[in-house]
Amino acid sequence: MIVALFVILLHMAAAVLLGWGYFRRYSVSRPPIGVFNLWDIAIMIGGIILVPYLYLILPIWLVASLLALGIVSVLYFVWEPVLRARWAIWLVTLVLLAADIGVMLWYGPATSLFFAVNNIVLAMAIVGITNLWAQSGMKARDVAILAGMLAIYDVIVTSLLSQTADLFGRLFVLPFAPIIAWPLGAEGEWLGIGMGDMLLATVFPLVMRKAFGRAAGIASLVSNLGLIVALLTLGVLFRVRILFPVMVLLGPLIVLQYAYWRRRMGRERTTRQYLQAEPVHGHAATLNG
Repeated sequence: MIVALFVILLHMAAAVLLGWGYFRRYSVSRPPIGVFNLWDIAIMIGGIILVPYLYLILPIWLVASLLALGIVSVLYFVWEPVLRARWAIWLVTLVLLAADIGVMLWYGPATSLFFAVNNIVLAMAIVGITNLWAQSGMKARDVAILAGMLAIYDVIVTSLLSQTADLFGRLFVLPFAPIIAWPLGAEGEWLGIGMGDMLLATVFPLVMRKAFGRAAGIASLVSNLGLIVALLTLGVLFRVRILFPVMVLLGPLIVLQYAYWRRRMGRERTTRQYLQAEPVHGHAATLNG
C-alpha cells in the first residue's frame, strides 16, 4: 500500500511540477481552441456531462480509438516546441503510443507494468492539456467557475449515481485509461486519481501565476497538491475502498483561493501585463489572452 501511495504521489507531483516548468519555458504552438472565455467554459461543462455517456454507450473499439487520437494530438503539441524537428516529434509520440498499447496487449490491462507506462503517458498529456488551456487565455476566474461546477457534478455522478464507477470499470481495461493508478497488493484493489482531478489541480497554479503573480501560483500549487496528498494518504491509512469525489474538496479550495487573491490583488492581469511583470525569453512570450 505504501508503494502504491508513493508511485501515485510521484506521478502527481511530476505532472504538476512539469506543467509549471513547461508554462514558463515553452509555448504550445497554434492552440486550436482560440482564446478562452465563459462560453468556452459552458461548452466544456456540457462536454464533461455528455462525453462520459458516450464512452459508456459507444462500441469499445471506438472508445479506444478516441482515447488514442486524443492522446496522440496532445503529445504532439507537448513535444513540438521542445524537439522542433517534425521527425523527432512523431518518433517520440509514436513510441509512447506504441509502448502504452504494446504493454497492454502483451501483459494485459490493469497490471503494474501497464500502469507504469500509462501513468507516464498521462502525466505528459496533463502537462500538454493544461498548458494549452492556460496559454489559450483561460483565466483564473474561468477555472474557479469550472471547479465550483465540477464539485457539484462530482458528488452527483460519483456518490449519488454509479456513472463514475461504470466509466472507470469500462476504461480501466483500455490503453490510455484516464486514471493515474497503482495496485494496492490485494487482488483487484487499486489506488488512483482521475485525470480530470489532476487537470484542475495542474492548470490552476498556471492561471493563478498569470493572473496574480508567482506567489499566488506557488500557493495554489502547494495547496492543491497538499489536499490530494492528504486525501490519498488518509485513504490508504484507513483502507478506504470506495470512490471518493475529489472535486467536492478540491473545487471549493480552488474557489476560495481565487476569491482570496482576487480580493487581495484586484483584477486579474492580462497576458501582456503578466509578461511585462515577469518577462520571459523565447517561446513563452507568445501566450494568448
